[in-house]
Amino acid sequence: MSQFGGGNPTVLVAEDSEDTRQVLSLELRHRGCRVITAADGREAVETALVARPDLILMDLHMPRLDGLAATAQIRAHSELDSVPIIAVTAFDTYGIREAVLEAGCQEYMLKPLAPGALERAIRSALPGFDFNDAEAPS
Repeated sequence: MSQFGGGNPTVLVAEDSEDTRQVLSLELRHRGCRVITAADGREAVETALVARPDLILMDLHMPRLDGLAATAQIRAHSELDSVPIIAVTAFDTYGIREAVLEAGCQEYMLKPLAPGALERAIRSALPGFDFNDAEAPS
């Protein structure tokens, strides 16, 4: 279960594209989430260990450590093994869904994100989070 306890959840956006990181961060903040970011897979692992986010959006193709390897490293830590991780990728290749599930992700989303996809993903990953009661963090 998520650790946000009725407050605003913390979401780690692990994405090497600064533009995509900014767009996702803005959308998440608009929906009441606290956002932390990482620009590569190694930074994503380090940030997750320190910040203990409620949800991770993990780009699959990043420098220093790809998203699948970063997910596997995050899953190796018992304190993070229940944090929902959603893979985000621009590539819809054969077997991608199986690969992300095997690495420890709950699901994946294709970029560019379809309207409503991000909100649906948050609702699915964090069922206790009520968008209607959330206030945008300051």
